[in-house]
Amino acid sequence: MTCEEVRLALGAHALGALEPDEALEIDTHLATCEACGAELLELDGVASFLGKVSERDVELVASPPRQVLDRLLNDRAKRSRRGRLLLVAAASVALLGLGGTVWTVIQETAPQQQTSAAEAPSVTPSPMEKADSFMASEGDQAPDARREASPGPTASKAPATPSRAVAGREFTGENEAKAYSAIVMAWPLSGGGTELGIQVVGVPVDTTCRVRVVGKDGREDFTDSWTISREAYADNAPFKSTTTLAMKNIARFDVVDQAGTLLVRVKVAGK
Repeated sequence: MTCEEVRLALGAHALGALEPDEALEIDTHLATCEACGAELLELDGVASFLGKVSERDVELVASPPRQVLDRLLNDRAKRSRRGRLLLVAAASVALLGLGGTVWTVIQETAPQQQTSAAEAPSVTPSPMEKADSFMASEGDQAPDARREASPGPTASKAPATPSRAVAGREFTGENEAKAYSAIVMAWPLSGGGTELGIQVVGVPVDTTCRVRVVGKDGREDFTDSWTISREAYADNAPFKSTTTLAMKNIARFDVVDQAGTLLVRVKVAGK
């Protein structure tokens, strides 16, 4: 048993009101705990004192006279009213103090903000900053200027070709039975492989295509797929992709649909 459990049962133990096994368990604890033993000694006189109490005394305690009850109730009511009044007064003082603190903080903060605004020096941009600002404004106006300078709707947009150390090559192919044609532009990549730009003509809109690149040794490599749209036809924009095969090792390009059906075959010249 813990000390707390023992101390809760010490009163009953001092009066001999416990069961034998419970009393034995408490005695075992008291033999090793000085604190609980000392508390039991303080209760030793309780049993002898209770022996002097008569049945009349018990009845009086159980049912005190009406005058005693009225006095106790009146005292309790007075203490409750006094406590409520004290709580109301304390709350009022707290609110007044809080309001004064907030007002003081606002009054102190406003002059500081005004002083900070007055002390902030005006910053004059340096020549370099002016140049950067001018370039940024020019960059913002560039799209509008380009749109104004662009040709009419009859002109086709040339594919954007990044600058490369080696010039690219262009190959064409045609499927006369379907009236399909294709142009493949190829540029060697410095790290190996080939960059491709593919344009198709006549292939139905919403057809998903990809290019099967066939090497001289028969090895095949497929590019990413793309879906032909009306916008692509209107812009005359090529689809850009890459292949791991070097341009010197490529024998042909096969434009196929999603099922692998050949749409246009573009042979590399001289192959």
